[in-house]
Amino acid sequence: MNSAFRGGVDLSSLANKIVKEKIEQTSGVKVDTHDTVKVPALAVELHEAILRSVIQISSLVPVVVCFYETTNPESVSLTQKLEKLANAGQGRWLLGKVDMTSNSELTEAFGVTEAATVAMILKGEPKPLFQGDQVEGDLAEFLRKLVEVAASQGIAGQLEVSDETQEQAEPKLSEAEQSALDAMDKGDFSSAVKIYEAELQKTPNNDLLIERLAQVKLVERTYAGEIEKELQVTPSNIAEAMRKADYLLAIGDADSSFNLLLEWFDKATTEERSAISSLLLELFNVVGKNHPSSIAARKLLAVKMF
Repeated sequence: MNSAFRGGVDLSSLANKIVKEKIEQTSGVKVDTHDTVKVPALAVELHEAILRSVIQISSLVPVVVCFYETTNPESVSLTQKLEKLANAGQGRWLLGKVDMTSNSELTEAFGVTEAATVAMILKGEPKPLFQGDQVEGDLAEFLRKLVEVAASQGIAGQLEVSDETQEQAEPKLSEAEQSALDAMDKGDFSSAVKIYEAELQKTPNNDLLIERLAQVKLVERTYAGEIEKELQVTPSNIAEAMRKADYLLAIGDADSSFNLLLEWFDKATTEERSAISSLLLELFNVVGKNHPSSIAARKLLAVKMF
């Protein structure tokens, strides 16, 4: 495995109850490993209803499975990169995206506990790959080698997007958004922030751009930090509390992040309260203003402010 793929995790429980049951259901299915199969897209939202079909496809091409949470910027970034590579992969592999929030049973079945975890299914057998966001170039090289290894085992099929869904399957990124993603891939988050800020000036009420900008800012503030170390800090001042809140949200713990800031709001000065309020409003956008955690925290903030 490429050394760039850090933080390997033990996914030995990958093939537990639900996955085993689905594999058993398809045990009698024979798939020609050199055949071509039409699919609606090369990157699909994976859930139990289509798991059987996906397992069948894993006898034709490798199936890469990425677990993400919309509240976890690292997993969102990784999923976007994998989706881009899947659509450029000439049908040699399929990407299955698992929303951990709405597919808790499937996530548990794969033994996954952290967002931005990637596994694969090959010939119906689930296998661990890596955990954590990666540079797009390293991902591309890793996937190229993965396809080669699969081919050496006789898994050398071809997926073809049906004509009806070809247009829908292709990524529809604006030039600005593509530039922002390219900048993030190079670790240049400040440039990505400027791109989104410029786009937001053109369409000030664009909720999607507001969320993307907030997410990129959070990644910029936390990307270079040691997450485990940051999470162990017991804040002794407002600045430390705000920093820890960032890292709590970066791992997807919105409730703890918001509650920490609300607790410090009570003992803050007027100027500090303004800073906390501004950060909270920005973090609400990271998760989404309609997220239950955002709604609950916003109500508490309003009570404390007025």
